[in-house]
Order: sequence, then structure tokens, then C-alpha cells
Amino acid sequence: MSRPVPRARRSSATVRSLVLDASRELFAERGYDRVSTRDIADRAGVTHAQVFRHFGTKANLFVDAAYQPFADFVTQYVARWASSGHPSDTPAHNTEVFVRGLYDLLVENRKLLVMLADHDLAHHDLSDHDAGHDVDHGAGPERSNPDPSSLRDVFDRLEQEVVVEVQARGEATMDIAYAVRFTFALVYGVVALGEALFPPDRWTDREALTTELSGFVLRGSRRPTSTR
Repeated sequence: MSRPVPRARRSSATVRSLVLDASRELFAERGYDRVSTRDIADRAGVTHAQVFRHFGTKANLFVDAAYQPFADFVTQYVARWASSGHPSDTPAHNTEVFVRGLYDLLVENRKLLVMLADHDLAHHDLSDHDAGHDVDHGAGPERSNPDPSSLRDVFDRLEQEVVVEVQARGEATMDIAYAVRFTFALVYGVVALGEALFPPDRWTDREALTTELSGFVLRGSRRPTSTR
């Protein structure tokens, strides 16, 4: 009788990726309170202990699942921007690429982001006990509780790159720290409140919406001046 072939050990990065993908799917399908870390472990094909080891609590995992796609997007955007040198493409093109990419990403993860805004992570009971499962405390987590500074770090990286770009162009602008964060807040608000803000024909016109968003970030309510 042949012995079963043991499964190759998966790296920590692979396990984290599997768990984050599974958690996004389940939180979007069922909502936060109806998902346990055991459900996530089963969907990801990992052990419950591995989920706890990498994330500690369901709250940690929820925050990571919501924020990680945005952090990855900004990291990749900044890396491409930095590799192209400064000054890079036109400010209009840079803004359109960022706003459209961010808009599409937020739409794709909209349910999680709205859910995150609705939850008070500091006071709501986000343990697994509300889902009828006990948390395995046999191994300590590899990370601390969710820290808003992790998202600030992402904004800081983007801010630094924008500063370099503006300096290379010799342009005078408003405070870059505010500009970067206002841009995110604007796009986030449009995605989160979409149907409440726009009639259906405007909300579903992605091309027009992102074009106007990009223009507003660059010029406010002013129309671009004619080049003729």
C-alpha cells in the first residue's frame, strides 16, 4: 500500500495570501458577524492555528483584508512612478492613473470598506466567540493588534513621492500631506456613497465619473483652459 505524499510546507507569505483572499470572500458574502476564523481557515485550506498565528484575532484579519489591497496598490503605483524618474508624465496623466486605479480598487472592495467604517473596532466584540467558536490560543500571533499607523505609512510613502515630483517640476501647490489624503477621501466617499450621491446613469458611468474626479483633484471646479 502506497503512503500518501506529504504536502509541501507552504511559506508564511503563501499562507497569509490564502487567508486574506478567503477572508475577503467570506466577509463580503456573509458580513463580519457571521464569519468565524474557523470558516476562514476552512475556505483557505489552512489550519485554524495558522490563522491565529499570522493575524491573532478576527479583528486584525478583517482590517488587513480591507486595507491590504489599498496598501499594495499604492506601493506598486509609487514603485512604477519612482522607476520612471522625476519629473515623470504630465500631472493630468499621473492623477488619472491614480484616481482610476484607486476607484476601481475601492469599488471591488466596497463591501469590506463600508463594513469597516460601520464597525467600532475598539469597542465591538470582534472575537470568535460571537460565531460559536473558541479561538485557539496555543500559539502567539506574529503581529500586534491593528494599528492605524499602518495605513498612515502608506499615505506617507505616496506623499514623499509626490513631493519629489512637485519639486522636480518646480510647481507651487497646496500642502502635499493634505492633498494626498484629500484625494483618497474624495474617491473613497464617492465609492462608499455612490447611489446616494448620484442618479443611476451618473453612478454607472465609470469613465465619466473618474474623468471628472481626476479633473476635480487637479483643478477644483474650474474647467481646463483651452490650448488653442
